[in-house]
Amino acid sequence: MKGKNVRIFLTGLGTGILFFAAVIVITKYAGIHLFSNGSLADDVWERAKVVEKYIDDYYWKEDISDQRLSESAAKGMVAGLGDKYSTYFTEEEYNEAMNNVNGDYCGIGASLRADTETGRKYIAEVQSGQPAERAGVMVGDELRAVNGTDVVEKSLTETVALIKGEEGKKSVLTLVRTENGNAVTKEITVVCEKIVTQSITSRMLPEKFGYIKISSFNNESVKQFEEAIRGLESQGQKGMIIDVRNNGGGSLTATVDMLDRLLPAGRLITEESRGSGDKVYESTDEEHFDKPMVVLINGNSASASEVFAGTLQDREAAVLVGEKSFGKGIVQTIYSLQKSCGGGLKLTTGEYLLPSGRSIHEVGLTPDVEEKYTGAPENYGGAEDNQLQKAMETLNQKISGQD
Repeated sequence: MKGKNVRIFLTGLGTGILFFAAVIVITKYAGIHLFSNGSLADDVWERAKVVEKYIDDYYWKEDISDQRLSESAAKGMVAGLGDKYSTYFTEEEYNEAMNNVNGDYCGIGASLRADTETGRKYIAEVQSGQPAERAGVMVGDELRAVNGTDVVEKSLTETVALIKGEEGKKSVLTLVRTENGNAVTKEITVVCEKIVTQSITSRMLPEKFGYIKISSFNNESVKQFEEAIRGLESQGQKGMIIDVRNNGGGSLTATVDMLDRLLPAGRLITEESRGSGDKVYESTDEEHFDKPMVVLINGNSASASEVFAGTLQDREAAVLVGEKSFGKGIVQTIYSLQKSCGGGLKLTTGEYLLPSGRSIHEVGLTPDVEEKYTGAPENYGGAEDNQLQKAMETLNQKISGQD
């Protein structure tokens, strides 16, 4: 086969077979035995040799590295599970994932959100004093490209990886911003610095209502959450609004610790796991919050943020306001492969159940008070945020009902 026919052949063969070549990386080169009998590994080995020969003999480009092929094969093998939440991480992707868990990283101090219908990326948050703010990046800016690479068709993870990197890395962001009613394109250069993620922000709203925004759950969040609560308590808050809109999740450990801070003794969540069996998490009642609470959610509230909001709803500690959440209630475990073949694996290893025993996976959370967001992206948390206004109204009703 030559020319176009060869490329068609390789596309089909590569899609159907090449992902199994990841086993080669693990079994042949790393010396790790994943199967009790060698039949599958041997079959994959033979198939991979055939694919490799066709690539070597016929593929029209000659600059494809072995590392790229093996990493793509590993990604394909995990993709064969049919689970969109499981993936193989390259070294760079693994480091990025661990940075998100740890809460410190080299980056620009801004977060992104993706429109669920169009895939377009917007600046969701800009941390005060960090590189993005200093360079002129603003909340609500639409990110079109990074260093000339269009990001509309890329995932959030892929887009973030284009920006983040070692300290001193420069990236040119192509942003579209509305100025005086017109769409204006901006080319802004940002430089990566060492940053401790400020995942928790807080302020006092009118009527002495405390407001805490949680953008993600990581190892730094617990301390920041405690500091936010104490700060609002010292100002005499009468009740609290916790905002987990556009929060894609994060660390289960941080989520449990923050729920423990809010709730009296009792069940939090149950983790059903194939590998280690079921595990029940409970609050210790060392401290708990005894004032009315409202939690804001939307369609981008997922995973840990749904566990957080759903547990408070099940325990009747908070009223949920907003829109139905995403519906991701599965346990994800990240495994390091750095001592074997490099990179890492993120695998779905179980499911979360809320205190009532209900699952949120592919179901989501239905708010107690439904309120569709009608504002612009940059108005989240601002004076024109109709969902926040509804949360304040709901909190006022709860406080009045206690009087």
